[in-house]
Amino acid sequence: MEKRVAPAPARDVEQAWGVPPWRVATRVPAAALPDRVDVAVVGGGFTGLSAAYHLARAGVPVALLEAGRIGAGASGRTGGIVLEGTATGPLDRVTDCVDGLARLAAEAAIDCDLQLDGCWEIAHAVPGGSRVLAWSDGDAAVDVVETVPGGSVDPGALVSGLADAALAAGASVHETTPVATLAREPSPILVLADGRRVRCGRVVLALNAYTPALVPLRTFTPALTYAIATVPVDEALLAAIGLAARRPFYTIDLPYLWGRVTTDRRLIFGAGLSFDAAADLTRLDLTQAGPAVALARLEERVRGLHPQLASIRIEHRWGGPIAFLRDRPPLLGWYGESRDVLVSGGYAGHGVALSVRAGALAAAAIAGGATLPPWGALPD
Repeated sequence: MEKRVAPAPARDVEQAWGVPPWRVATRVPAAALPDRVDVAVVGGGFTGLSAAYHLARAGVPVALLEAGRIGAGASGRTGGIVLEGTATGPLDRVTDCVDGLARLAAEAAIDCDLQLDGCWEIAHAVPGGSRVLAWSDGDAAVDVVETVPGGSVDPGALVSGLADAALAAGASVHETTPVATLAREPSPILVLADGRRVRCGRVVLALNAYTPALVPLRTFTPALTYAIATVPVDEALLAAIGLAARRPFYTIDLPYLWGRVTTDRRLIFGAGLSFDAAADLTRLDLTQAGPAVALARLEERVRGLHPQLASIRIEHRWGGPIAFLRDRPPLLGWYGESRDVLVSGGYAGHGVALSVRAGALAAAAIAGGATLPPWGALPD
């Protein structure tokens, strides 16, 4: 197999997609990437870092390659809502993602403000609703339907902690190392953007929205989703709008909306999608008409939820890559019969806990020969 990829962001991602109100603090030490590696992990987000950490802990030599900086993609740009399972429901071996994330954070001593008090499912026009929120979304009232397992996390701190843990376990991490081509002659070869070739025993592709750049998938749909963050607010405002409990939330009906309160009392809200016809998300920019309109609609919608939000100041606006698989669960399977390239992605907004679990499952398949769950097999 061989496919040409448009290398990940040639321009500065923060200039194109905005800046979330958190930072990835890890500074990766310089390390030479050898021409041959036992296992190469491509992608420096939650899945890739988790896979590298678990592989290194199992004694497997592993090198992680990231096109930009650690956490520059979806993981460093997620809103930080932690949910159980997948967007298609509970599946085999991903029914304890939330608890698994808590165990990993404790094991690796990752201080990431992990709060697991549950997540609110909210809906429009709830008959006889409790009016915990007393919000109006357009012409429809909004209220809490159920509290489900989950919570929230500081995404930048989680990325940083996973990167530090992987490095401490013995993994090598190589930032600004984009992969241009994945080939097999017959074992996997990563051709870097500068033309250098790296022979690999096995490869883990943990690219999520960028997956189609290296693996052709007909049913894979990348998109850019949007979020905004307010200035820090006081406790009185949180109480007035029903968020004093600081539970994150997401709608179970349309129009979709999610949000949470950060440790420093910022309000985070997210909604909206933009698609690129060429599936090259790096060409999208928040200053372009489509993204700019989507962000403006999100801001207008948030200001209309409650009178206390009508004049709230928005301090951060950003986008992040996301990926959907039409009518099927996420990917977590082998690419080809030789089982030397493993692909994970397509989390459809459930990636914070699920992607960390997927990295652990990928590592177990490579280090110990564990069987991957059948639901994650790549489509024909």
